[in-house]
Amino acid sequence: MLGSGPSMENPRKLILVLAFLVPGLPVAAQQTDPDVIWKGDFEAGASSLSGNCSAGDDQWCSIETIRPQQIQVVADPVAQGKYAVRFEVKYGDVVSYYSDSRSLMTGPPTLWENEGNERWYRWQALWPQDWVGSFPKWDELSNPSARSSAGSLVEWHHDANGGVEHGSAPLYIGAGDNDIWLCLVDQATSSCRENISLAPLQRSHWHDFIMHAKWSSQPNVGYLEMWIDGVNVLPKYVGPNMYPGMRNYLQVGLYRNGHIGDPNLLYPNGQHVYGTNGTPGVAYLDGFISGKTQQSVLNERPWGTPAPDAGPADGGTGQDLDGGTGPQVGLAAVGAGGGGGCASGGPQLAWLAVPLLVALALTRRLRIRPWKRAQ
Repeated sequence: MLGSGPSMENPRKLILVLAFLVPGLPVAAQQTDPDVIWKGDFEAGASSLSGNCSAGDDQWCSIETIRPQQIQVVADPVAQGKYAVRFEVKYGDVVSYYSDSRSLMTGPPTLWENEGNERWYRWQALWPQDWVGSFPKWDELSNPSARSSAGSLVEWHHDANGGVEHGSAPLYIGAGDNDIWLCLVDQATSSCRENISLAPLQRSHWHDFIMHAKWSSQPNVGYLEMWIDGVNVLPKYVGPNMYPGMRNYLQVGLYRNGHIGDPNLLYPNGQHVYGTNGTPGVAYLDGFISGKTQQSVLNERPWGTPAPDAGPADGGTGQDLDGGTGPQVGLAAVGAGGGGGCASGGPQLAWLAVPLLVALALTRRLRIRPWKRAQ
């Protein structure tokens, strides 16, 4: 109970002190959730990209590139924090012991997923305004409708437990000309057994992804759920998402057919398919996190206003697409709390309210003791 000692001799000073002290308290409240497994958010700058290869390390372990421009930490555009990563791939970006063109990164052994693991993931991805999502298929140039994908950005690859990996990864996520897609691969054919269109692609926009996975090679055990920008674009999809007897591990970066951008590729009429610059493709990634629970990935990525380079919430059309709440709608949509109890907005507003409540309490007390105001 407040008394008439030194703390009450100048209540205005006390209110100012509390107003400065209380906003600092969320630092302790935002400590890492114990259910967070790993973070690859690039906040360590250039050192985020490689060398973090021990179990339990945050950030990324190794890269697959042949030139330094392929993977760069950037301060603009970013979705959260100070840094994001820029991936670039073009014709000739082929690592000698692998196939196709690639600019890829892998994480530490913490990210190896065993049969039966249940995980939550969150990340942000941006494809720029000039993104080209498909190209002429190199071996069907006489068929204008035959197209090659511009590549994936996020994939869960198979680990052969010490053996040589063959074939395509079990799961790819990328963007085409008009949509964001997910491919679940048939191990026998290395082609998509399921090619799912998840959401319309908005270029120059930070798409916010949340994925819930039960990893399994068993058709009635494994499942995936996905949200993009707060919309449940993939309700619980039951089916295998691993190969029998193998683990999955995360890879991120651009990965596409090695013939794309070939300056020597010709149409049947002799016209060049591509120019001489290798047809570079560019995409951005930010804020990757893995956790054991839904709440662990929500708590670690509170979302405020859209990133400056993400463009207006209405996509420039003047139509409010997010209900006036901004990206926080994504938190509510996956059950982070109803009635404005989002993990980002709720706690922040609560802490802002504390100094106001203190001031209100003191004001009421001052009304009871009007002589204190006169001092």
